[in-house]
Amino acid sequence: MRQDGGGLRSVGAVLVSPVMTHLRSLAVIALFAVLAACSPRPAPDAGTGVRLLTDVTLVPTTPPPTVTPSHTPPPDATTASTETPTQNVERVSPLQIVTQPADAVLVTPTLPPSKTPSQTPTSTTTPTVSPTPTVTVTATATTLLFPTVVFTPIPAVVIQPVDELCLNQWTFIQPPPSGCPLAPATVGQGVYQTFERGHMIWVGQQDAIYVMFSDGLQPYWRRYVDTFDENIHPWDDPARNSDPARPPNTWQPRRGFGKLWREAPPEEILNRVGWATMEWEEPYSVKIVTRSDGTIFVNDSLGRVFMLSPGAGWTYYAGFAN
Repeated sequence: MRQDGGGLRSVGAVLVSPVMTHLRSLAVIALFAVLAACSPRPAPDAGTGVRLLTDVTLVPTTPPPTVTPSHTPPPDATTASTETPTQNVERVSPLQIVTQPADAVLVTPTLPPSKTPSQTPTSTTTPTVSPTPTVTVTATATTLLFPTVVFTPIPAVVIQPVDELCLNQWTFIQPPPSGCPLAPATVGQGVYQTFERGHMIWVGQQDAIYVMFSDGLQPYWRRYVDTFDENIHPWDDPARNSDPARPPNTWQPRRGFGKLWREAPPEEILNRVGWATMEWEEPYSVKIVTRSDGTIFVNDSLGRVFMLSPGAGWTYYAGFAN
């Protein structure tokens, strides 16, 4: 810097590095201090009592050397480039010795101490692995002692089969059927006769006629009420004996069987059972009993037992009547 015509002209330079910026700040402070010393002051007034205390003589100072900053690239830069910025600093002549009365003392600033960053130490903890204790097992051979087994005989309980206990027993069928009869068997007068395709049994104690069909159609058997009266109805119809449709060695049934055979619709009995294969019905002692499930057991004059299942068919029971 220099003083020219009462004014100061500064030469600016662009400082790149932080050091140049700091030096520039110090130069500005020093410039303000020089301007404060060189400013003209009014003459002291006698009335105020202001007087000159001392004269301050500024010794010419040597201008600071020219600093040439260099650009240092950051550590992580991949491409290195060297740039050397130059700063044109105009040299100025030393300041003239100026003597100026002033009541202020020029203070030369001192650069603050630079802060040097210190690297923070990094603490790395290394885990310590404790060794696993090893247990040594020593096998000792020992003799196994087994307990003495004592067997105590226990008599076994044998379950004896028990027949089904029925309030009513089978009295005339051998072997007895399964289940129990609803009531004891009844014994009375009966009549039996065979036909081309079936059988008829009259049970006197019920005054009923059982017809068993063997033509394969349903129903397989039926029960009818006997309406024959000896004093009113004829035993047979003589005109039927000369019927040309009658097969040889067949006859029309008589009495109660004949009345039912002739008076019932033909498709119901006559056409199903056909003509009788026995000239006369055979009387005998009939026995009949009903099982708890509704099955009827009735014997014929030959000792066979008919088993009539409700809602189903009929068959001969695998036994006999005594």
